[in-house]
Amino acid sequence: MPCSRRTGDPLRVYMDLEAGRKHSGLEDIFVGYHAEDDVQSTYAGGLFHNGRNYHVSSYKNNETLVYWSSSRCLTKRNQLAKKLLSLLPSHSFGRCLNNVGGPDKALSFYPECANGANFSPKWWDHLHCAMSHYKFVLSIENTMTESYVTEKLFYALDSGSVPIYFGAPNVWDFVPPHSIIDGSKFNSLEELASYVKDLAHDPVAYAEYHAWRRCGVLGNYGKTRALSLDTLPCRLCRVVSKKGGRNARAL
Repeated sequence: MPCSRRTGDPLRVYMDLEAGRKHSGLEDIFVGYHAEDDVQSTYAGGLFHNGRNYHVSSYKNNETLVYWSSSRCLTKRNQLAKKLLSLLPSHSFGRCLNNVGGPDKALSFYPECANGANFSPKWWDHLHCAMSHYKFVLSIENTMTESYVTEKLFYALDSGSVPIYFGAPNVWDFVPPHSIIDGSKFNSLEELASYVKDLAHDPVAYAEYHAWRRCGVLGNYGKTRALSLDTLPCRLCRVVSKKGGRNARAL
């Protein structure tokens, strides 16, 4: 495209939701995951809830405590997950650190997660349903960057499990109060694993991590969902309108 926009041309929008977000240098409006961007967009909400099984199990496995699933085997993330999962009874689906016999074994464990007899699902089509059977879901971001909070965390919350989270240092700006276990707050993975085991066998303490659900979407989590990809088109249109649309003066 031309290096500069002419008055009368459509406004140019560029979106980058990855951790190392970079402006193209040619856009009029930049959409990113950070509040400092022209338009902020989060991964909360229902946009990813298409064509998948979102059944939430009322049963939680009391023996195998942790669900983990990853098929992008990044070295640092794998090392962290491998060490923590060695300390806790867990099932690892996906391609990375798989311990259940293959990436498509979830339906063997949980046939209710199938979408239908005529549907041949990929492993990610039923991951939400599968993780809902576990008390905890290990959620590790690709990188530990401020405000970079992805679907890895919101899937776990939506499934009715408690996320064990490693990622954005300001994650509490995005989630309900007392809803996750922030792994970075522990002195060691051994200390974290001990806490998870004790919590799993303390019904009252575990229930406290779900207390927010009785109140619905509230606090910072309400703002996070209001800024989700679900609402992005309308919010972007408002910004375009404020700028004057095609009549916006070219810079």
